[in-house]
Amino acid sequence: RLPYLQLAAAGSILTVTPVSPEMAASMSAFASAAATKWTDAPRQERPRVASTAGLPSVRRIAHRCAAASTPASSSESPPSLPGGMVFEYTTLEVETQLGISLFDITPQINECVGASGVRSGFVNVLSRHTTTGITINEAEARLMDDVRQYLRALAPADKPYLHNDLHLRKEPDGWPGGWEAWAAQEPENCHSHLLSMLLGNSETVPVVDGKLTLGTWQSVLLVELDGPRKRTVGVQVVGQK
Repeated sequence: RLPYLQLAAAGSILTVTPVSPEMAASMSAFASAAATKWTDAPRQERPRVASTAGLPSVRRIAHRCAAASTPASSSESPPSLPGGMVFEYTTLEVETQLGISLFDITPQINECVGASGVRSGFVNVLSRHTTTGITINEAEARLMDDVRQYLRALAPADKPYLHNDLHLRKEPDGWPGGWEAWAAQEPENCHSHLLSMLLGNSETVPVVDGKLTLGTWQSVLLVELDGPRKRTVGVQVVGQK
């Protein structure tokens, strides 16, 4: 039987696979050299840039970017950590449409990045719901119509899902009014939950020179799967000014 080799680089296991003794020795030497090069590499300091504090807050009628609550007063700028690192969390509010709909929230994310003053870092975008999704793709009108039709066919709303058997489910603990009050407002939307799991609820985009590094035809899209609702999307900008 061939021995099993564990390759390690920078303290993390990369893979476990059966190999010959000769290949094991060669791969082990390569991994050791790579780990040494990684840990011994000098850190490069990025030049500091001027702060962009004082930019106007990001506001939209259907998309509002509001500063997240922090111990500091709302008039104060986001707290900065040593080395110029910034962690700023903001919220987008989106009024969605009936059924499945897609919204390009890239302009609002760009404004949040600009308001944070971050020049080098990343943005994490999180949909805070179990019947929405976040994805990156082209925001072309006819393509988004194709997406709507495809998702409807992929998980039809009229299938006999177990989640939709409200009479067999228990209301959440402490729900005001008991089961009847809960069931009266609970939608039969299992198809929306399934599509949300397939799409995913978050995306991360690098920020370079104060801009999102999206491709030419890429946009960050919020996908509503059970509208109309008022949805919130968390946007955390992390990086250096």
